[in-house]
Amino acid sequence: MLVVGIDGGGTKTEGVVMNEAGEVMARARSGSTNLNFVPVEECERSVAEVCAQLAAAVDAQQVFWLYSTFIPDLSSIRAEIQLAFPNAQWHHEAEHRAVLAAGGVLEPYGIGVVAGTGSSTVGWRGAERHVSVGGWGMLLGDEGSATDIAVQALRAVARAADGRGEPTQLREEMMDYFGLQHLWEITRRVYREALPRHVLAGFAVRVSKAADAGDGVALRILREAGETLGSDVLVVARKLFTPDETFPVVLGGGVFRAGEWVIAPLRQKVLAEYPHADILVPTASPAEGLARLALQARRG
Repeated sequence: MLVVGIDGGGTKTEGVVMNEAGEVMARARSGSTNLNFVPVEECERSVAEVCAQLAAAVDAQQVFWLYSTFIPDLSSIRAEIQLAFPNAQWHHEAEHRAVLAAGGVLEPYGIGVVAGTGSSTVGWRGAERHVSVGGWGMLLGDEGSATDIAVQALRAVARAADGRGEPTQLREEMMDYFGLQHLWEITRRVYREALPRHVLAGFAVRVSKAADAGDGVALRILREAGETLGSDVLVVARKLFTPDETFPVVLGGGVFRAGEWVIAPLRQKVLAEYPHADILVPTASPAEGLARLALQARRG
C-alpha cells in the first residue's frame, strides 16, 4: 500500500509517494496550484505534471490515499488525479496541518507558521478549535513572507539611491538578480512588465545572501520579518494557550531557509511570553507531512 502527499503553493507544487513504513519512494515538483495567482489551466497543468511524475516512479495501482493542500473543487483536476491514481481516495488537508505533520505533529494541536511566497499562521487546540492570522495576499498582508522581504529590500535600495537610506549591498544584488543595466530599469520591471510574483519573492534569497555577508540593511529586514512572524504566533497563541503550557510551533516555508537571521527574533519574541513553546524547524517537507497524515488515516 502506498500514499501520496501533494502540497500546492503560490510558487511551486511538490509531491511525494510514501510506503507503509514511512519511506519516501518518489518525489516530484511543478508550478503553482494557487488559483488566487494563476489561471485554472496552469493549476491543472501543475497537478497533472506532479501526478504523472509520481505515477511513473511507482506502481500507481498501489496508491490508495492521496492528501493534498489544494482544494479538489475542479472536475478537471479530479480527472488528473483519477487518471494517475485510479484507486486513490482524495482528501483535502489544511496547509498548516501539513506543516505541523512535517514537524512530527500529527494531531491538531499547536501552531503552524507558513512563510513562503505568502505568509500565514494557524493554530489548533483540537480539531474543533482553531485560529488563523494572515494569508491576505501581497497587497493586503503577507508580512514576513518572501515577497514582503523582497519588496522591503527593493524599497531600501531606492531609499539608498536617493540618499534617504544607508548604502546597501542589496543594490548590487538587485542589479544582478533582475539583470539590470541601469538602476531605474527596476521600475519598468516592477510596473510595466508585470513582474511575476514568484520572481519577485525569489529575490528574498539575495537578501539572505547579503545578510550572510554582513549587510546591515539586509540583516534588519530579515530581523523584522522574524519579529513580525513571531507577533503573528503570539496573536494565535493568546487565543489558544496559556503561558505555562507547552505546545509546538512548527515553521514551514522558504523564508526560514534564511536560518537564524529570521528564526532567532521569532523565537525570542515567542519565548518571552510563552517560555514552554517548542519552536520546531522540520527537515521533512509539507508534502511528506501530508503523506504521514494519509498513513495515519489509513492505519486509524
